[in-house]
Amino acid sequence: MSEFKYDLGILGLGYVGLPLAIYSIEGGLKVFGYDINSEKVSKLNNGQSPIEDISNETLKKSLKSNLIFSDDSSTLAECEHIVISVPTPLTDFKPDLSYVISAAKEIAKNIVKGQVIILESTTYPGTTTEVLIPEIEKTTDLVVGEDIFVGYSPERIDPGNKEWNFKNTPKVISGINEKSLNKIKSFYEQIIEVVVVTSGTKEAEMVKLLENTYRQVNIALINELAILCNMLDIDIWEVVDAAKTKPFGFESFRPGPGVGGHCIPIDPKYLSFKTRQIGKPVRFVELAQEINNSMPSYVVNRIIERMNILGKPMKGSKILILGVAYKKDISDTRESPAIDVIENFLAKGVEIAFYDPFVDNLKVNNSEIKKEVNLKNFDDYDMHLLHTPHSEFVKLNLSQYNVPIFDATGSDFIDDAERI
Repeated sequence: MSEFKYDLGILGLGYVGLPLAIYSIEGGLKVFGYDINSEKVSKLNNGQSPIEDISNETLKKSLKSNLIFSDDSSTLAECEHIVISVPTPLTDFKPDLSYVISAAKEIAKNIVKGQVIILESTTYPGTTTEVLIPEIEKTTDLVVGEDIFVGYSPERIDPGNKEWNFKNTPKVISGINEKSLNKIKSFYEQIIEVVVVTSGTKEAEMVKLLENTYRQVNIALINELAILCNMLDIDIWEVVDAAKTKPFGFESFRPGPGVGGHCIPIDPKYLSFKTRQIGKPVRFVELAQEINNSMPSYVVNRIIERMNILGKPMKGSKILILGVAYKKDISDTRESPAIDVIENFLAKGVEIAFYDPFVDNLKVNNSEIKKEVNLKNFDDYDMHLLHTPHSEFVKLNLSQYNVPIFDATGSDFIDDAERI
């Protein structure tokens, strides 16, 4: 029987940490969740979930079990396993590990012999051994790998995915030595259906970067081909649909206004950072980033062309953006291409509004963007831009409005739209 009060302590209660907490509770574990944001902690303890994948009802049910949230890190001393799931943003185009370092310091202050520490935050290869462990070792005489155990496991949360969730998505794990790996494996097997073991933490850290770099590169390929096909008067959507009938050797990617979220636009930059340290820039990956970053401007230029054909000047025109989240059926606007599109339009004197059933407020350059709340006003715009293909848009029957539509998503529920 464990000497610890809690089976799991989690640092960071966002898109990764909160689902981990809930599924661990459902797996019969006792869970302590820590976050420095006191307001977030208060809302969580009142049963208010900040993410779509965890409903308020599910959260309230877990709170009645063995789940507790706090902004006091001292309880970490009572946790057998500790998972770090804090943000790792880019600051000045460099990986910002300040949250990881802060988490390591909180753990070190409360560290107890026998604890298992697992980093899940996305980062560059080497972070676990070069940043996390040295930070912990600064304030303890406990021997890492003998008294305390450390490993890395990349998160694979896909917000809004109804098929693949935390429990049934295979979990990649690693440890700094065999003892650490065995403890980490035993832990995750309690809550995850399939566990995939890698030989070391660098390999596991690289897995996450490979997964999202793969997507970044292939999205860039199809985006560049979409631009080429438009110049050659070829329907890229017909090409993609025909190509994906091949049962082998081809995976379908679809063009769009760019890439968003905290994974695809960010993770390859961690790879670029690390490879440039060793004098080997990943030129292919960086080119893909450049192509995807250019897509918002491409969308705007295509709309300018369309407006010119219609005899409407851009300055003073009114454009309604349908969907500003970075992907369908979620509220997350992090790194959304819609932000760049809006910035571009505003610079050209366009009046911008948005309609998104999942997003209530949107600021661009510290300015509040108007949210259109009345469907009857849809006819008041000079152009509709379908940016995010939320499922609800299928019901709107956008063709009923006497407004031209530019579809950046290739959706099949809109007739007579100009497509990317």
